[in-house]
Amino acid sequence: MNPVYDFSAVDHAVMLGDQVRLDLYRRAIRNQVKPGMVVAEIGTGTGILSAYAAAETSNTIYGIEYFEHSALLADSMMKAAGLTQVKILNDESYKITLNPQPEILITETIGAIGPEENIVEICHDFKKRHPHIKSIIPSRLRICAEPIHSEKLNELKAEFYKAYESASFGTFDYKAILSTLEFSWGSRIRYTSLTDARAIGDFQVLTDYALGETSVSAFSAVVDLSTLPEVNAVHLFFEATLDQELLLTTHYLEPETHWGNAYVSRPVGRNILTVSYETSSEFIQTKWEKHP
Repeated sequence: MNPVYDFSAVDHAVMLGDQVRLDLYRRAIRNQVKPGMVVAEIGTGTGILSAYAAAETSNTIYGIEYFEHSALLADSMMKAAGLTQVKILNDESYKITLNPQPEILITETIGAIGPEENIVEICHDFKKRHPHIKSIIPSRLRICAEPIHSEKLNELKAEFYKAYESASFGTFDYKAILSTLEFSWGSRIRYTSLTDARAIGDFQVLTDYALGETSVSAFSAVVDLSTLPEVNAVHLFFEATLDQELLLTTHYLEPETHWGNAYVSRPVGRNILTVSYETSSEFIQTKWEKHP
């Protein structure tokens, strides 16, 4: 297999350095994986979550990894650790049918906002073909939006304008397209630590996936800021239910993860934000509009 892009050891170092993520997954695995269970993990990476499962059961654990380099790293780790029950499979989960059938599916194929790594379709397909699966970690994934105000975000936007202002000369002045620049700044999802943000109004669930049951990840939802003039951004975050009491989230008030905090800056005069996702694109789309 020769994938166009493969995760490197450096990429995995970022994820392995996310102790919030690892701790929550380990606790969920301890709660749900029991002795004698067969387990499958999709997107095993270097194998850390499969290794957690191996600490709970001596039965077969399948670590499914599409990227060749990552699969080699995981296989080397299992052999070095003496975890002979962990079988690393270098292939797409869609092409694999396991025997014996797993009772638990573990996956951390979660994108920066949530569905971009096809977690919804992956879980639905795999569970459909492996009906013995009793639970999936995570079991649910919610994509949410929260109106916020942050002076830090105003400062970042001011730096953006300053770059254009400093390059202006004579009649070639970027102030002539200030409204275009304003809209451009708010046209994409950005990431920064929202340390000074404060919520204004309630957060909104844009979509709610029951992993293994929901078959399609595509969605479109509207965030209406018409009555919230003080809002200068919309914070986008996910909530992944790993276990009954364990929630992995990228909300800015919770400990920060490697996904960071995502936001969309509000352009002046715009009050309607549409957030949408098409499975084939693997990108969350945002669009600002003005409604009276």
